[in-house]
Amino acid sequence: MAPLRISFLIRSVYDILRSNANLVRWRKKDDPTCPLCQGRQTTEHVRSSCEVALSQGRYTWRHNRVLQELASVISATEGEIHPSSMSSTVFTTEGGVKKWHGG
Repeated sequence: MAPLRISFLIRSVYDILRSNANLVRWRKKDDPTCPLCQGRQTTEHVRSSCEVALSQGRYTWRHNRVLQELASVISATEGEIHPSSMSSTVFTTEGGVKKWHGG
């Protein structure tokens, strides 16, 4: 895994990412509010709790990018990378099949 990804994961787990709430705690900023919903912007809020980000599909986009990365790594491991097949990847969701177009 790339060092920056490992660093992000560790900082995320220990809640030491640069959220507005942490910046206020570290006395680098005066306002802990989320620019999207005006709630308190914590690491958890940014990752999964902002109602505005949810309604705009931002979490779905991020989730799909993670799935695309996983599919890419699995394909590379199997030695079966086909760039044309990576442009649209089909994932099975809880409610059925959803087609997601990469890009």
